[in-house]
Amino acid sequence: MEQLEKFQIIFNNPLATYHAGDTVFGYGWIVLKNSMFVQTVCLEAIGEAKVEWMTSSDIQASDEEVFNYTTVLPIKGEKDTSDGAVLHSGSHYFPFEFTLPQKAPSSFKGKHGRLRYFARMTICTPGGPHPTRTSKFAVIGCLDLNNEPDAAYPVENDTFETVGSFCCIAGTVTASIRLEKKGFALRDAIPVYAEIKNLSTRRISHTHVSLIQNVTYYSYRGRFSESTTLVTVRKGSIVPRGKQTWQQELISIPTAPPSHLRGCKIIDVQYSIELCIKPSGFARKVKLPVDILIGTVPLSDKTIKKSSYHPLPSNVEEKSIPYPFFENPSDKAYLTDMGYLQHMLPTAPPWEEDADIP
Repeated sequence: MEQLEKFQIIFNNPLATYHAGDTVFGYGWIVLKNSMFVQTVCLEAIGEAKVEWMTSSDIQASDEEVFNYTTVLPIKGEKDTSDGAVLHSGSHYFPFEFTLPQKAPSSFKGKHGRLRYFARMTICTPGGPHPTRTSKFAVIGCLDLNNEPDAAYPVENDTFETVGSFCCIAGTVTASIRLEKKGFALRDAIPVYAEIKNLSTRRISHTHVSLIQNVTYYSYRGRFSESTTLVTVRKGSIVPRGKQTWQQELISIPTAPPSHLRGCKIIDVQYSIELCIKPSGFARKVKLPVDILIGTVPLSDKTIKKSSYHPLPSNVEEKSIPYPFFENPSDKAYLTDMGYLQHMLPTAPPWEEDADIP
């Protein structure tokens, strides 16, 4: 459209990241070269999940809408009528706000599926075309570990396995792994206790402990699972008849959605800590997993640290993005603890022309 010079959606949070239950503020900003008659300005905020994978015979796919908010924004222009208004050349702003559900699931992106949120604004004009802009934002779902019945209990696992090939058994390896509790919050470090006894005549090449993300995708006709290693801590070799001990070795939890992804029926996310023992030569690895929970509210602490934002902050250095609703210096908002947010919260990815957004 020739009259339209600029069209953007701007959120109040520069990171475009929100918690479930938050109110999202923002506005649409358009710059017109010439006057234009506008019938309506529509805003849609959508959260949707999509999964897809290929089998030997066909393609399995499914989708689910987890959030939908639609509204018509007020238009301020000359010759206001029930059918629209005339907007003259220059900048025009369309403020909006909507509240996310308390049980909104977290944003997620995997190899065979994703769950994402976006806002879409459409300017409806007589006869068209209807300019549209879309901007993504991220959501952090809430998982309170204090409401999980087994989150505070310790978890452990042990094994006793033979080492070697089918024709040449070198002996056995015993291993155990223990965690003081099952539930951990984002940014926690997980202390790992483990003991490996090499009762064989073969050297153990190395051992490592990993944080594993296990994702299951569901369609109407089946399911598909994948595992991704998020963090790994490695130790050295164990001589024959030797022993190795892990004493509070720390595994840091990176930015990740909380367990379960509750609120979404077609994607399930689980986590585990896995001890892996690699014998030297051609021998099968020994793996010893324990399931854990990753939440947003830590045990014995009902309050999660959150930064507060003014509906439309004005302390943004980028001069090309105006914040026209603040003229009084006292209205300035100060974004607190930005470093904390950048390390803990997954930010919305930068906008790109993406064909799979409707």
